Amino acid sequence: MINFRYHLVSVTAVFLALAIGLVLGTTALNGPTLEVMSETVATLRDDNATLRDQVLELETNAANEQDFATAVAPSALAGTLEEQHVLVLSAAAADPAHVQGITDMLAYSGAENAGQLTFTDTFFDPGNSDQLVDLVAELTPENVDPPNNNDGVESAGALLAAVLLAEGSATVDDRAAVIEALERLQMVTEDVELAERATAVIVVTGKPYAGTDATGQNTNVVTFLDQFGQAGPVVCAAPTIAGEGNVVASIMADQTLAETISTVDNAAGPEGQLATIMALPERIAGTAGHYGTGDSATSLVPQPS
Repeated sequence: MINFRYHLVSVTAVFLALAIGLVLGTTALNGPTLEVMSETVATLRDDNATLRDQVLELETNAANEQDFATAVAPSALAGTLEEQHVLVLSAAAADPAHVQGITDMLAYSGAENAGQLTFTDTFFDPGNSDQLVDLVAELTPENVDPPNNNDGVESAGALLAAVLLAEGSATVDDRAAVIEALERLQMVTEDVELAERATAVIVVTGKPYAGTDATGQNTNVVTFLDQFGQAGPVVCAAPTIAGEGNVVASIMADQTLAETISTVDNAAGPEGQLATIMALPERIAGTAGHYGTGDSATSLVPQPS
């Protein structure tokens, strides 16, 4: 990507050239002045070319790193999640291409796909909290005890974890009732049919919400993750760590969450998608890690044990 400095140098060179033309057209320049201005333009052109070369080199290196991640994924992931049933959940803001990249990587690991659900913006909308509270009150099985703090996403997240994860005691019928109710409210879509109860979960998010309700929406995504993190092994994969309300940044800023949820902050490309799958066995074993390109990330990918 051509950066701001490159554009600034280019624009400066253009305006200097225009200035020289205007001056030449209206008055006679003395020799030293013209020589200095010409040298300045030449220098700026050289800087421009150097910056372009640097940008192209960085882009090439980045592409090579992503190609390498794609090439090594089958061997690096082979058998790492044998006998695991992995559920993939995504927020509506998540890029479908990122979700697909992660599920493609997951296939190399030997894990069974336990299903795939997408939660719509309606689910995370703070204005729909009462609907979720009512749904939880109606559908919670006798042996499940979700939080009762009048927080719809918190209660629904806990109920979903109970009916979707293997550690929960709810039945398949309980699970079906909850998912069908959320579908009727247009809060979830079942992209891949739910199968075995999950032993681990990947949650794919997008960039932070923006707008009037952004604070509440971003908080609700973190709350949702927290409920699953309390119930079983979870890895959260996001395309970036930038932006106010960023989910990964929020998790890493909270010591409790950082110890129960693993994160990947560059899941927009193969390198981060590979790291997402590599982080799951580690989280299943009881250790949370934080990977990607952000300043607070431990490393790009989990280190081999």
